[in-house]
Amino acid sequence: MLELIGLPTLGNRFPFQLSGGQQQRVALARALAVRPRVLLLDEPLSALDAKIRVSLRGEIREIQKRLGITTIFVTHDQEEALSMSDRVVVMNGGVAEQVGEPFQIYNRPTTKFVADFVGILSTFDATVQAPDTGQVQLGDTSFSIGQPIAAAKGQTIALALRPEAVHLAAEPGHNVALAATITAVAFMGSVIRIKADAGGTEVSVDMFNRPDSPPPPVGTKVTLNIASGDFIALV
Repeated sequence: MLELIGLPTLGNRFPFQLSGGQQQRVALARALAVRPRVLLLDEPLSALDAKIRVSLRGEIREIQKRLGITTIFVTHDQEEALSMSDRVVVMNGGVAEQVGEPFQIYNRPTTKFVADFVGILSTFDATVQAPDTGQVQLGDTSFSIGQPIAAAKGQTIALALRPEAVHLAAEPGHNVALAATITAVAFMGSVIRIKADAGGTEVSVDMFNRPDSPPPPVGTKVTLNIASGDFIALV
């Protein structure tokens, strides 16, 4: 078991002589020693610092795949859930709001709770023009989101948008353009998160850091370019 968790030389140490990450590895080894049919992990990484948490979740996933043990992993960390799971269950008040692969949960949430809970979203009020074709009116712009909408013609719905779906430069296929003003810029290393005011709606924009292309300063007038199929209808 110590070989499995990467601590083959620490078998003679007392618990107080181990780091938090090492103690969590030992706890995992104890759970695996009885060769369970199902492994239950209740927020096992919540008390660890960020770098150790990221490292350990990769190790736990590798051990799980190697042993082939069905594992239920409870976490409030969305990145943890999306990166480790084959299947995600989003719970709300003891009820499973949505069950699916991480890609589905993130990109196609089926309820407003799931959409709000998983990741970051900007939401716009839009009017349904043709439910069957997904045609909507957003401000002065009319477009189709590419799939049917479960709402009546003339009904106001929320259109949600992930920050990585918004671009400041025009690109092929981005057929929706919104005028906006930059209100905040947060440098996060590899990613720069920008907030912009588009007619009273706060829109989050994620762009990759490029040393030769600094982000626009606060107050800059920009055009937000979006592919209509990237909007998510929340009814």
